[in-house]
Amino acid sequence: MDKLIENKRINQVIQEVEEAYFFGRNDEIKLFQNLIQKEYPEFKVINLYGKGGIGKTYLLYEFAIIAGKENIPFIHLDTQDFNHTIDDFTDYLHSMLATHLHIDNTNPKSIQDCIEQINDFEKKIFIVVDTYEQMDNLDRWFRNVFIRKLSPRVSIILAGRKELTGEWQESPAWRKITKQIELTSFSFDDTKRFLQSNGITNESTIKKIWEFTNGHPLLLSLATISDVVDVETINIFKNNAEALSTLTRRWLSEVKDESLIKFIEIAALLRHFDQYTISQILNYEIPTNTFHELVSLSFIQKTKVGWTIHELVRDAISIELKQRNHDRYLFLTNKIIQFYYTRIITQPSKEDIASFFYHIGDDVIQSVFFQDDSSMDTTMYLEPIDEYNFHEVEDFFTYLNNNLTVSKTNFYNRSTNLSFQFDASLEHNQLEQELIGPSYIQKMGYDGASLLKKDGEVIGISINVPINKQTLPFLENEPVSRAYFANLSEVERNYYNVPVEKSAGYFIRYQEYKDPTDNAARGFLLYSLLPFVFSGGILVVSTPLKLFQELLYKFGFQTVDGASHDDYLMKQPTPTFLLDLSGPRLIPYLKQFIAGITTLSKMDILTEEFSLTSREQDIIKLLLEDKPIIEIANELYIAEITVKKALSRIYQKANVKNRMQLMTRIWRLFRIT
Repeated sequence: MDKLIENKRINQVIQEVEEAYFFGRNDEIKLFQNLIQKEYPEFKVINLYGKGGIGKTYLLYEFAIIAGKENIPFIHLDTQDFNHTIDDFTDYLHSMLATHLHIDNTNPKSIQDCIEQINDFEKKIFIVVDTYEQMDNLDRWFRNVFIRKLSPRVSIILAGRKELTGEWQESPAWRKITKQIELTSFSFDDTKRFLQSNGITNESTIKKIWEFTNGHPLLLSLATISDVVDVETINIFKNNAEALSTLTRRWLSEVKDESLIKFIEIAALLRHFDQYTISQILNYEIPTNTFHELVSLSFIQKTKVGWTIHELVRDAISIELKQRNHDRYLFLTNKIIQFYYTRIITQPSKEDIASFFYHIGDDVIQSVFFQDDSSMDTTMYLEPIDEYNFHEVEDFFTYLNNNLTVSKTNFYNRSTNLSFQFDASLEHNQLEQELIGPSYIQKMGYDGASLLKKDGEVIGISINVPINKQTLPFLENEPVSRAYFANLSEVERNYYNVPVEKSAGYFIRYQEYKDPTDNAARGFLLYSLLPFVFSGGILVVSTPLKLFQELLYKFGFQTVDGASHDDYLMKQPTPTFLLDLSGPRLIPYLKQFIAGITTLSKMDILTEEFSLTSREQDIIKLLLEDKPIIEIANELYIAEITVKKALSRIYQKANVKNRMQLMTRIWRLFRIT
């Protein structure tokens, strides 16, 4: 009896601590409380799904505490605790029923006996199945045999990494009685409250932790128990790679086939991928069934241009590979860059040029242009400005004038743990509103001006003036642009003086946002400028903002002599920047970015690709000289049989059957690299 009392006390302490530290999920808690109050709720099945570490199990613990206060049985089954057969499920369920319903557990029971015990309870009861995604082989039976026979008073809660599919969605009946709820990361406000409740109150530290974790619950928990360093430093964790690796191990636990790991490794280095891209990087065709298995993982999601790995896992795998095997990291990264370079010069596209610059690996470009990969946000879009929506332009500038403020925000690179700050003073923003507005757009024409919208609401604007005979006089007289265009030589002016339907280039004039701290919107608009690389013209920009100037230099812009000006009233004159991509300049332009990439010898490439031993490298070298086996044996002072055995191992590593196939594989590899 004393032991029972002690256990009760321990259990009570545990519950009190868990309840005190549970945070957020207010909508889910309210839904569960409604389920408790209704004897026959509308939804018979609730499915909580989300990526690893998102807090599904902790939410179930909170549900159990709430149910316990109402004396409602909460029978929590975890699929990791039993083999996934009907008999093992039955035995496990029966033991749990005996514990929670205080019934006899001495004799083996059938599933029908268990169902009768549940239905005979005559009160509200919850049957909960955690890590439900592992019940694939029992899913149909569980739905069509087990659930169908339960009393309407019984509520089923499933928790897993994936949304329920198949008959759960295809059947109108199951769709009607099933509610699917995706658990996502915390918002910034929720993150702030969570950290404050755990004793982290410094605003700068909170913001840095938010940048690092993106509100992911598991990473936030790790942040509260990690050694957070001085806020003046750029580091958040003393070992951010360790924090990310902890998360990644949790997510990769669902990968049962070890052969998938190498594909995950490639996919994690790619910004987005498809079956063809991975096959090209690996130099052999990834089987379709293997690719389907890859993209079915919970941390991989479909995008408008293929698939992508969740950014936290992507960063973690990249960091881990870079530390564990730096040569392989460089080898694969270089192959990816060269792959996109080849694509661009043969069939250029916006996505390929974006991927090329992403994989170049520049910290600032990655952080600003690909902030949380906002370029893939399908809720944001650009809408060209015309008469029908010009009132929205006027409303946008009215809003800016009424809400002038300092623009200050950080761009964060999780892989390098570096932050880059964007600053625009109140004085700068006030002056910009005097220099540009609706009348500017009307004077230069609607071409090149777009509203940035999110879910139909205007959140930003972009103005890029096409340079032609109609806009040239305007550019020669307007502040900011006149310093360059009013001083053109006759040859330069003739170059720009093209018909209205053409464009000799663009003057990139203005981007602004309702919320100056909205990095996703800022990244989206900057990303939208990348197609100008294919414009075949000259790009001209003038800005006093230091971060943007740094970006221009990184993209190869040069300052124009004699084109600085004081239109922004700065202490230092504002330069004008120019990038000439006219004529056949695209390929030389791109080549300058890969000139500094570490190049590997052919043997280095083959050794890395096929994991060759020293002896196998020697044999490959002689194979490449087209020498027969007997000559290879003589030159290496080994027996012919030794050469043949080594060749068999090489064929196996290269996934080929004979020498001809090996040479073809090597030729393809060198063609790509």
